[in-house]
Amino acid sequence: MIRLAAVALLAVELGAGFGTATATVVSTTEESMIVDLHVEVGEAADSVVVHLALPDEETVTIPMVPRDDGSYGVTTEVKVADYQVVFETLGASGTQSDPVALSDLGVDLSGEPGSAPSTTEVVERSPGTQRWLWLGIALGAASLSALAFWVLGARDRPADDEIDQPEETSALPSHDEASGH
Repeated sequence: MIRLAAVALLAVELGAGFGTATATVVSTTEESMIVDLHVEVGEAADSVVVHLALPDEETVTIPMVPRDDGSYGVTTEVKVADYQVVFETLGASGTQSDPVALSDLGVDLSGEPGSAPSTTEVVERSPGTQRWLWLGIALGAASLSALAFWVLGARDRPADDEIDQPEETSALPSHDEASGH
């Protein structure tokens, strides 16, 4: 719930045929960060790309993937920096968004110089994955229950040497009978 509120507060309206845009840091190292970029597109587009630019460096253009909600997104690894981001639709009526800083889209770069931004990793599972997870837990619990019944059931049965068994009688005469005494 808090994550959703934070994303809603950090979403930026881009204009020019685009809706809101967000950026989330998935993980970081000392040299790079993995960023998830997300943008809503108001018009039909053949495809959408994002341009990431830093001063005195070549602009990086990355194609975005359509997501289930009709928006576009991409997760990519870049060096830790506050890129200028421009989204562009390609097709009959291609448009570009206004440039916006990565920090304006929600990326926290307020750490000490040279340090990676602080992030927390959120693992989201699909409903199908959650069903398999619960099925695995249920099967594990059932297996442990069956093992407990087997072990406790063996404890309740008398041991083999305690079971009443008829005494064996020998067809051979005993020593006393053979000697006639």
